[in-house]
Amino acid sequence: MKRLLALMLLVAAPALPNFPALAAPSDPTRYAACIEMAGKDPARAMQLAYAWRIEGGGVASRHCLAVAQMHARHHDAALKSYEAAGQASEDARDGRAIVLWRQAADAAMIADMPAEAVRFLGRALAKPGGLELSPRAEADLLTTRAEAHVAVGKPDLAMADLTRATEIASDFFTPWLLKATLARRQGNLAVAEAALLKAAALAPESADVELEAGNIAAAKGDMPLARQAWEAAAADAPDTPAGQAAAAALGRMSATIPKDALGEKPLTKDALPATPR
Repeated sequence: MKRLLALMLLVAAPALPNFPALAAPSDPTRYAACIEMAGKDPARAMQLAYAWRIEGGGVASRHCLAVAQMHARHHDAALKSYEAAGQASEDARDGRAIVLWRQAADAAMIADMPAEAVRFLGRALAKPGGLELSPRAEADLLTTRAEAHVAVGKPDLAMADLTRATEIASDFFTPWLLKATLARRQGNLAVAEAALLKAAALAPESADVELEAGNIAAAKGDMPLARQAWEAAAADAPDTPAGQAAAAALGRMSATIPKDALGEKPLTKDALPATPR
């Protein structure tokens, strides 16, 4: 997941699916050059961004500085720069604030600072400056915040965000799958199964669904069904995180549970989590 988020930070003018695109900066050529430099020579890009900011580069210079600082792994400084860019965008009412707050949250997750991610996503969900969000985009923000809530040890808040996400964008696969995973971890297997059925209807051949089906079956003590689901995930997507987690679960099952005892007890107290992203 961190690699995916890191790649997102390399894009000069990111337009996340269903999100409003960043408005063009006042000097798009300078902005593009600064962002490109951030990936190749972050120290030089920081110098350029600092100078541009002093010259009145506004949101674009602050955003470039944040990206360069992330590439340089100056995480604390990068988060401050992202926050400054988001605030400047809100003040200017330039239409870029939501995407910048989302990027700030992604950066916070990369930096292992999920509490900051929760705060930044709250700013995005507040729809600053009267900005609009499609139901799918709002659900995406809620799902990301749910992951951050889990990381800071607040599963009830995470469940509330996932429930809201599934209510406003019922055709969005990820929150259904994560809701199933979280409900299973909380011991609410009825909710977990219901959410997983929704996820399976949206992506019936998903290895992530098969993995979580095995996890839920194991939590219920139905080891034959768990084995069947994990074998399907491992066979369908062997090179993915879901397939690899399923293969690991099968290995642990073979090592710890005699074949003639399958179905008598769950594999572990906490089955392996799904990894949909």
